[in-house]
Amino acid sequence: MFAILGVAVWVRILSAHSGLWVDEAWSAVLVARADTPWAVFTSINHDNNHHLNSLWMQAVGYAAPPLALRALSIVTGAAAVLVVAAIGARRSTAHALVGAALFALSPILVNYGSEARGYAPMLLCALGAILVAARWLDGPAPAPRHAPGLLAVLTTLGLLSQLTMLFFVAAIAGWVALTLRQRVATGTAAAMTARLMLPSVVAVMLVFTLVFGAAAASPGGMQVGDYVPFSFASLVSALQVMLATTVGASALPRWWIAVLALTLCVAAMVAVAHRRPMAWLAMLAIAGLPIALATLHVANTGMPRYFLLSSVAILLLLTDLAATALTKGRRSRMLAALALTLLAIGMVHDIAQDIKRRRGDIDAAIARVRIEAPGGARVHVDHLQPVAPLRVAAATAHYPLVLTSDCRPAQFVFVDLDDGGAAATTRRCGRVYTLRTVRRRGMLSGTDWALYGLPHARNALSSNPY
Repeated sequence: MFAILGVAVWVRILSAHSGLWVDEAWSAVLVARADTPWAVFTSINHDNNHHLNSLWMQAVGYAAPPLALRALSIVTGAAAVLVVAAIGARRSTAHALVGAALFALSPILVNYGSEARGYAPMLLCALGAILVAARWLDGPAPAPRHAPGLLAVLTTLGLLSQLTMLFFVAAIAGWVALTLRQRVATGTAAAMTARLMLPSVVAVMLVFTLVFGAAAASPGGMQVGDYVPFSFASLVSALQVMLATTVGASALPRWWIAVLALTLCVAAMVAVAHRRPMAWLAMLAIAGLPIALATLHVANTGMPRYFLLSSVAILLLLTDLAATALTKGRRSRMLAALALTLLAIGMVHDIAQDIKRRRGDIDAAIARVRIEAPGGARVHVDHLQPVAPLRVAAATAHYPLVLTSDCRPAQFVFVDLDDGGAAATTRRCGRVYTLRTVRRRGMLSGTDWALYGLPHARNALSSNPY
């Protein structure tokens, strides 16, 4: 267990070595404008404000090294591995160790467990809530009195980390109700579920009132960084990326991912039929969440991070399948060992690729600019999106940088790339710039960008751009 925990921390630290990407950087900029911790709750009315993470960023400081800004996620991401081990230990040592290993190496969890956002703290709270609910379901009658209050505390902290904690609360409530329905009458199951979940429902209402009430009271209301209307194509793409990065299957062709998704759905149904402890949680998370979001046509569902509930359920289901097989006959143990080995290889491969790409690493742009213009530079940007990452990277490097979007003379041009490649040259305001460097994002987070400079950027302008 110590070895698994050490690996979990190590890969998250390795994954955290890069400049802040767009969403992280805008969080840092927004936090820098908040004067007090209370202002984090009342003044930053933006969907990119993950409140507990914002408080951490405020405490560490705007221009702190990226590793320090991401430390909260690294610690909570690693702590989640221990909670998973506690969930598995209720079944067997094999369940504890297999679950911990899968959660330590799952690429999607490594990614969100090593960036300055609220997903890792939210996942820690969500897994804690799953552990509390599992103990409550298996506990002797009468049920433990502290469980509803503890669930409410975890719900509150999870929501203040990231509002998609709401998905976990709904799934846990459904899991508890459906599991109880297999044991007692429908009315009794509903009453028991209500007693357990009512404090959490109150917590949801209070947090949403705080967040959206503060936004309603502000002049600008709730701001959204990126709004993409619902489409089935984007939903399917997000599910494919989520599944591939959950189990380390990004190198497989897409039709293999579809086969894997179908297999997991069948496995969840079999688990329900055999009344496995977390079968209904797996079914609601793997199938129920995508169906619900598709039915409601929820916007922005083209983002894999919306489906972290599904990732957690998939890993818990795989843990149960593999650990149970390890306790059976020789053939079952060999198949389980083979499956776990293939999972580990795929996960390590995907983590290595992400670490290599460093989320596009905006710091590399500042490093290159500094080589050619050590005294400072003016960089042209085409729109607002890269402003925050460049400002944060320059502040971290203590480098004087001026950003402009007009035709004032600039030594460099920073270009956000789409799926296409970077041209050898680009033209802005009658000036021709040549390609200096290109970076590509990771599987889940980051920015694709190219930096262009004048043919002789060092001498094209004064070394002092001011």
